[in-house]
Amino acid sequence: MSLTRSATRMGLTRTLAVRGLVPSRSIVGEIRNNLYRLMTEVATTLERHQGDDGLALVAEMFRNLGREDAKSIKTRLGLGETIRDALDAWLVVGRLMGAKIQPRWIGPDRVETDHPYCPQHEIFVQSGRLFCESVCLPYVEALATGVAPEVEMEVVRPATMERACTKALVIRRGE
Repeated sequence: MSLTRSATRMGLTRTLAVRGLVPSRSIVGEIRNNLYRLMTEVATTLERHQGDDGLALVAEMFRNLGREDAKSIKTRLGLGETIRDALDAWLVVGRLMGAKIQPRWIGPDRVETDHPYCPQHEIFVQSGRLFCESVCLPYVEALATGVAPEVEMEVVRPATMERACTKALVIRRGE
């Protein structure tokens, strides 16, 4: 591709992205990475300065964000209050953030989700510390319960440095 043609294509991509017509994948990816680094840096800094109390503050912040996002997503997408609606909220947010999520229905009241790719986990691993319990889990639990109050989140298998977590959405009936 000639330099002129490449510059023209870049100009067209920029124009479309600026007008909101075509999101530039590289820009979206860069912004996502910045958000993941921010999540990690907030947790790292607050833990360094305030220990477990700092991590509790991080969890509170992400729980609050999850509640707010649940309200917004529920309204914008017309979600109800079923376990399927809670799963859909997870899928929407997860895909927006670049995660790959594989839901597996265990029954009508339980769905487990595996993450063959979780960019947030990848950034945590690079930092040498998994902050899933302070960042991700409070957010996704609040998102799910904000959409469907009867749903509970369960960590089936916690994340390790080698693998992202497996979570479940569950409705407990008659317990």
